[in-house]
Amino acid sequence: MRALSDWFRRNHRPLPWRETYDPYHVWVSEVMLQQTQVDSVRPYYDRFLARFPTVEALAAAREDAVLAAWSGLGYYSRARNLRNAARRVVADHDARVPDDYDRLIALPGIGRYMAGAILSIAYNRPFPVVDGNVRRVVSRVHGWARPEERLLWETAGAIVNGGEPRTVNQAMMELGATVCTPNAPRCGDCPLRRGCAARKAGAQTEIPAPRKRPATVRVDLHAVLDRNRNGFLMQEDRGLWEFPMLTEPPGDGFIHLGHCRHAITHHRVEVDVYRGKLPRRRGYRRVRFDDVPVTSLTRKIHALAAAPTDA
Repeated sequence: MRALSDWFRRNHRPLPWRETYDPYHVWVSEVMLQQTQVDSVRPYYDRFLARFPTVEALAAAREDAVLAAWSGLGYYSRARNLRNAARRVVADHDARVPDDYDRLIALPGIGRYMAGAILSIAYNRPFPVVDGNVRRVVSRVHGWARPEERLLWETAGAIVNGGEPRTVNQAMMELGATVCTPNAPRCGDCPLRRGCAARKAGAQTEIPAPRKRPATVRVDLHAVLDRNRNGFLMQEDRGLWEFPMLTEPPGDGFIHLGHCRHAITHHRVEVDVYRGKLPRRRGYRRVRFDDVPVTSLTRKIHALAAAPTDA
């Protein structure tokens, strides 16, 4: 693993969460990076830690404050779990992120991968991690088109025991993200190229075999921006605020402002946005947009508030 570790030290991206091995900071970064691209996480990471610099600060925060800091990052259950887990860490572990696997996975939102990432990166303990990048690197090196999860984790465990855990695990993830990519991998730059079975067979793009993805489901909605001097008419759903959403166009008297789209897992949401007055709606109230946490889709809809209307 020396070649891989040396490659990482020379070529790793200067990401903000790599500037420290503080367990709380490592934990926050790993939660944010779940199902979210690195470039999207960068600005949120620094802002979130400026707002909640310690696990105690996060544990003491109100849920709506945490959701507001997370607003736009998506998958909001991550933020709720992170706050709830922080409260457990303060109450049960003297505000110290556990360095024990069983105690870590007992916390909300922490599973096998995240526990391994925290233990290896923050505490330099030899625990494996298997994400999409590691799965691809290991599969190609060994020439496995459809490896079982058990085999991947066992192999990753043997790899992390072959060097400094925090360096080896980060190197595997970095290699998959920047060199051993799904399409057009840069094999000439790979420190593992000489032992790579997929490269020898010329099968880099076939290994690992692509996973079957669920069919994309289209959802058509119609959002209404009903605004007066007291703010927009909005509804709270699990701590996040949304505009009224209709399954049919609102009818006469409403001005069409434009269209936006949003992807949520395998759903493609298509939204036509209107401005107008709605009849009194149960569960809705007037709020100022900048004062409440909102979803990414809600931000996209709000951006059309100042858009020119259809001719």
